[in-house]
Amino acid sequence: MMPKQYTSQELEKLHEVLYEILAEVVRICTKHDIPYFVIGGTAIGALYDKAILPWDDDIDIGMKRDDYERFLRVAPEELGDAYFLSWLGTDPHTPYHFAKVKKNNTLFVEDNFKTVPMHQGIFVDIFPFDRIPDNRCLRRIQFEAVNFLKCCLIGKEVWQWKHAGTCQIASPSNRGAIPCWLNRIVDVLFTKKAIYKMMKVASTCFNTTRTAYYNHVITRTDHISCRDIDCLETVPFGPLHLKAPVRLEAFLRYNYPTLHRYTDEELDKRFNHYPLILSFDAKGDGLEDWNKK
Repeated sequence: MMPKQYTSQELEKLHEVLYEILAEVVRICTKHDIPYFVIGGTAIGALYDKAILPWDDDIDIGMKRDDYERFLRVAPEELGDAYFLSWLGTDPHTPYHFAKVKKNNTLFVEDNFKTVPMHQGIFVDIFPFDRIPDNRCLRRIQFEAVNFLKCCLIGKEVWQWKHAGTCQIASPSNRGAIPCWLNRIVDVLFTKKAIYKMMKVASTCFNTTRTAYYNHVITRTDHISCRDIDCLETVPFGPLHLKAPVRLEAFLRYNYPTLHRYTDEELDKRFNHYPLILSFDAKGDGLEDWNKK
């Protein structure tokens, strides 16, 4: 069975909401002098289309760890009533280790997390960036440690694997029995907040060391040089102007060697992650309890 695809009308409306949420994030960052920068598909859109890519359904921005923590402190009071800052400190059941700014009275319910009693609104992702070691061995150790703890954090809410427990999603992640059992042991011994703190320690352990790159540590992409993250440029992005790494194309080509603007034929073969439920007015869906006011 083919996965459901977005209609052009749904994508147009979704993009309107994403720009709206992003504008609120940018407003707060500008007011409090919090540097941020586009990453991932959002950065690719900024390079090729100067807007959200026509087929994209999310927005990703990054912040250095200190700036990210400052945003977490100021955003709850700054966000208007239409929005909600979702992270472990405000949304205790969230399975994510990073923050999302969500719009109230909307729904973007992903199948893997449909049973999680968290805010399920349409969102903009905000990722913390930390220094990664120049030594490849140390970099791999940090990467593996952070990703293991990420799985522990997710496992506190939804068990996604076929080992060490009953899988709660339709398609179990491909993961060996030993890490799954270790994951289970950690989840039994430690609270979710303790696991988050351990993950933060592992992610930030090189932040006081002079290294060549920052990264959102759980990924192998999004490496960005220290000089580029310290010197940002303004780029047009739809109705907004956003901050981007000063050598945007070089940053993207380093992380995506086959980078190019997709053709219509290639897009037909792309899998999109259409959510289980998408609503721009959740009040009418009888699912108000999924959205905090």
